[in-house]
Amino acid sequence: MNRASRWIAVLSLLGTCAVATAGEPLPPPTIAVGGHGEVTTLPDRARVALAVDALNNEVKAAEAEVNAVVRRALEEFKALGIKAEDIATSGTSLQPEYVWDEKTRRQVLTGYRARRDLQLVVRNLDQLGDVLLRATRAGVNHVSPPALESSRADELAREALVKAAKDARAKAEVLAQALDVKLGAARMVRESGGAPPPVLYKAMAVRAEAAFDSGNQEMGLSTGEIRIVADVGVEFDLAGR
Repeated sequence: MNRASRWIAVLSLLGTCAVATAGEPLPPPTIAVGGHGEVTTLPDRARVALAVDALNNEVKAAEAEVNAVVRRALEEFKALGIKAEDIATSGTSLQPEYVWDEKTRRQVLTGYRARRDLQLVVRNLDQLGDVLLRATRAGVNHVSPPALESSRADELAREALVKAAKDARAKAEVLAQALDVKLGAARMVRESGGAPPPVLYKAMAVRAEAAFDSGNQEMGLSTGEIRIVADVGVEFDLAGR
């Protein structure tokens, strides 16, 4: 048991020793502990966020350039077998762009920037590198790091929560035994958990002369484990032996 846990137990017990007001019974003594649980698994899908933007003096030209890139990218995704329901494209956003002209002391319009965003769910991770490579070759010029996911995330989150609850009770039992008191029912439980989605690891360098069988090899991408964590705070009643 670490020092922080001992102080939590002592302070909680001291708090319950305050004198009750007249006619009111003393509340039962309690002990508060924290529990931690985690589960790891291999990812089975990835979310990819892409975007295309173009700057042109003419609004229609900027939009046309962006739309042409999106059409080429969609054809590439279709060729890889990505289903239509796993692809989302947003409408074009358009905004003027200016630069500051020091001579005239005013903003000068340089053109119009059009942008479209694409979101994909890649369910075959062996194709992830190919998706990214084909997207950039089609003209996509913004690629965010893919977020790895598991289709069993909810189930695994519950497993982590169970582990956290058992960890909290085990800590409370140790403390109760050390303090020579009996552990009662849980009075209050607070839960928190989850972990940021992991991203693919990209190798620092890949030999230029290597023969690649897949986009993952060409890009030096590799997947790792997903770690799902849960933390709970539990307050237990205490009773004398």
